[in-house]
Amino acid sequence: MKKILITLLFLFLYSVGSIAKPLDLTKEEKGFIKDNPVVSIGMMPDFTPFSYYIEGEPVGFEHDLLNLISQKTGLKFEKHIDKWTTIYNSFKNKEIDMISSISYKKYREPFTIFTSPYYNIPIMIFVKDNFGEYNGLKSLTGKKVGVLKDVFYIKELEDLGSMNLIFYDSYDELTKDLVFGKIDALMQNLPNINHLIKKNLYNNIKLASELVLPNTNREDLRFGIQPEKSLLSSILQKSLTSISKREIEELSDKWIGSIKEYPGGHIDLNDAEKAYINTHTIQYCINPSGLPFEGLNEDGEHVGMSSDYYRLFEQMLSAKFELVKTKNWNQSVEFIQQKKCDMLALGMETPERKKYLNFTSHYLDVPLVVATRVDVPFINQILDLEGEKIGIIKGDAFVKILRGKYPSLKIVEVDDIYDGLDQVKNGQLFAYIDTLASIGYEFQSKYFGELKIAGKISENLRLSIAVRKDDVTLLGILQKVVNNITNERHRKIFTKWIPIKYEQDVNYKIVWQIVLAIVIFLALMIYWNRKITKANTLLKQAQKDIEEKNKELNRLALTDNLTTLFNRRKLEELIQAEIDKGYHVDNSFCLSILDIDHFKEVNDKYGHQRGDSVLVEIASVLKDSLRITDYVGRYGGEEFIIIFPESSIEDVKLIIEGVRLKIAQYDFEGIEHKTASFGLTAFKAGDTIEAVVKRADNALYEAKESGRNRVVVN
Repeated sequence: MKKILITLLFLFLYSVGSIAKPLDLTKEEKGFIKDNPVVSIGMMPDFTPFSYYIEGEPVGFEHDLLNLISQKTGLKFEKHIDKWTTIYNSFKNKEIDMISSISYKKYREPFTIFTSPYYNIPIMIFVKDNFGEYNGLKSLTGKKVGVLKDVFYIKELEDLGSMNLIFYDSYDELTKDLVFGKIDALMQNLPNINHLIKKNLYNNIKLASELVLPNTNREDLRFGIQPEKSLLSSILQKSLTSISKREIEELSDKWIGSIKEYPGGHIDLNDAEKAYINTHTIQYCINPSGLPFEGLNEDGEHVGMSSDYYRLFEQMLSAKFELVKTKNWNQSVEFIQQKKCDMLALGMETPERKKYLNFTSHYLDVPLVVATRVDVPFINQILDLEGEKIGIIKGDAFVKILRGKYPSLKIVEVDDIYDGLDQVKNGQLFAYIDTLASIGYEFQSKYFGELKIAGKISENLRLSIAVRKDDVTLLGILQKVVNNITNERHRKIFTKWIPIKYEQDVNYKIVWQIVLAIVIFLALMIYWNRKITKANTLLKQAQKDIEEKNKELNRLALTDNLTTLFNRRKLEELIQAEIDKGYHVDNSFCLSILDIDHFKEVNDKYGHQRGDSVLVEIASVLKDSLRITDYVGRYGGEEFIIIFPESSIEDVKLIIEGVRLKIAQYDFEGIEHKTASFGLTAFKAGDTIEAVVKRADNALYEAKESGRNRVVVN
């Protein structure tokens, strides 16, 4: 009963925090609505997913947003839907009351009152797949670059003076001309072009980079209102502010899926890495009978999870990967030792393999299970297998691990999973050890009624990308890929190949044969069914373990491996979230960058291992010294960032001074005292991530230059 009450209380508090704020309109604003119940608004027909058509009906994020505003205010919106240049000119000529999807620019202020942004989206540069190496905007010098007429960053592009700008009325024409080579590149927001690529099955367009121009970062979508209609502007701004976080999240989940579905972000490669990608065909080996992880189908084609990962690698790097076919996993390991292939997408790091392979950080973690005949008792621990013949695939990482940990086991190396399971079925082996995913995948079509999963062992298979020891450049490239694969993309690949259904239909042919026999066989079948039910329960538990491991994978993607603090990617998400909050409410936050003084001396004098220990100890001091509402993460090297939501600069400076003193007085094991310098700043209206971090970094530089071990506010 207590748990139920706690749950209900939690749900109540969550609901209270998520409900919309009341809309408090003045007498004048209410009078405006009464006198002007219908407001005309210009919207686009092809601005997916914000405003577009499905089966002749206008739909999208902005249409649902206007419906919310209608419910709150009673206003009705008369929609004028046309291409951007038409509605933009209609708005400038005062033919409509307001316009959607307009971004703030100072030159638009004379004819526009802007609301705060209701969404921010990145502007991207797209090119054809044969464009060659993209190395910043200088790569577009003299090129034909397509942009939408009257788009808000036209002036900045024209000021560069290096491109041949081609103007378009519609997104469809713009994208089509890139596909057919009439232009060399286009600039537009990610979800819109991504939608057109999917809709028209374009396969020769690639993402080159995000567009960054002076005074231009993301595309900030706002409502624009005629200057003489200030009351309408006030009503709309109050309406946007009153929309709850939960309502915004629901709109985003419903309409902004195209951003989540995009296969991967731009990978920043250095010159050597770009040259490697442009001049190498990367050859890889797989386990030809290792489904669902990887294998060859009847036509000899590469299928399975690693096949999807390789396609993703190709998209993210614009690189070419080529399969080197082998007979079995053991031969794949031999081939990479003999330099006949460059990499394995799914390899487990072991001391033996590290002699000839380098490994990225691991990105899949899968439990190992034991398969036996159905009449074998359940296995509670691996030592229950002592004295029995246990099959493991030859060359598998766990052969040496299990032999070292459990010398009493009689391990027999088999060619592949089919060899192992068949030998268990025929009584030549007592059990076979492999991953839950691999054995479960085979159990869906074979071995039912003959084999079962009898237990789970404590070891897990932790999979990384393995690269030849002598190819350090390729390792660096693939580590960047692993760092940039989204959790959503990992989940899609994993669930595509491991939708294991453990409940199976009863084999009625066997049941009928038993029924025709004597009662004792019927009783035996019932006994077996009870055992299979227990096996299914174990499989469900194992599936739950996989889900827990996936949650852990999500956590690792957001944290720094050494300090367990947030990593740079997560810090930038948190900073953007605080900036976005500042658009809707009177929200101010502070940000501090700290750098350990003379940290290089630690590495030079005591070694990098001791330097890592100092970073871990500093992280512990930071976590213990900050408020529960603050965020802290490792930004890179010996730099850390702290975010203080909804805080004043005066309060934060006191906290930072306390942190500085704690670090200066801390007794680091085996080395002298260390100090840290801090740069501190507060959010300002119009700030981007880069702006607020740059301001704090400038303050940090000043702290370093003025003597270190101090806090400087900028």
